[in-house]
Amino acid sequence: MSGLVSQNDLLLLLRLIMAHVVADFLFQKNSWVRERSEKKWFSIRLYLHGILAGVFAYIFSGLWNTISLPTVIFVSHTFLDGLKSQGKDTVRSFLLDQLGHLLVIVGCWVLLVDVNVNDVVTSLVSGTSNVQFWILILSYTVVIWPAGVFIGKIMTPWRKAIKEESSQGLEKAGLWIGRLERTLIMTFVLLNQFEAIGFLIAAKSIFRFGEIRSPDHRKDAEYILIGTMVSFVIAIALGMFVDWVFHYPMMLGE
Repeated sequence: MSGLVSQNDLLLLLRLIMAHVVADFLFQKNSWVRERSEKKWFSIRLYLHGILAGVFAYIFSGLWNTISLPTVIFVSHTFLDGLKSQGKDTVRSFLLDQLGHLLVIVGCWVLLVDVNVNDVVTSLVSGTSNVQFWILILSYTVVIWPAGVFIGKIMTPWRKAIKEESSQGLEKAGLWIGRLERTLIMTFVLLNQFEAIGFLIAAKSIFRFGEIRSPDHRKDAEYILIGTMVSFVIAIALGMFVDWVFHYPMMLGE
């Protein structure tokens, strides 16, 4: 893609994205968000924030003769934030809102620079035909979801030995902790950063020490230890296998 877009064009896109980040996160107060959620379209700060987003886009772009840019950013930003305020403030609404802003920014950028959209799309799509790309996607998918199901089945006999009332943690917290730790571990293996894995193990042990040091919680401690070790073994083994495949071109048909 770098051969299809000049460095100056890429810098413009990065500056526009930076302007959005500054306006949406650094210069948007929580009180503005709360007022927008309460007053919806009648919130003055909703429109002030849209103006701020347009001004930052204008300043960061450096395109002083292009008044249409801040105008489009102001209108789209206000509209998208107004739509977001109509529903609950959830992770899904946050991601959709940010995706909408990003699409508008990219659209403005495409119109401002001399870029052949078809060539860019073709270049991006061709990148997904790489064997290594799909191996990585498959590996992370397996380590996040199927591995979690497999660990759950392994832990079933011991889970029955722990009383329900002994579990007072957050709902699905263990599920997400497992997914995140396996993702981190496999990433560290692929980056050959085994020291970071040791740090992760130590950090988790410290956080867990306070709740399992009591003799009354021995079963909980052993249950957590078994689950953690199984999770680590799966992530490390899969990471090492992927790394081995990448280092043997003949495995990839090269």
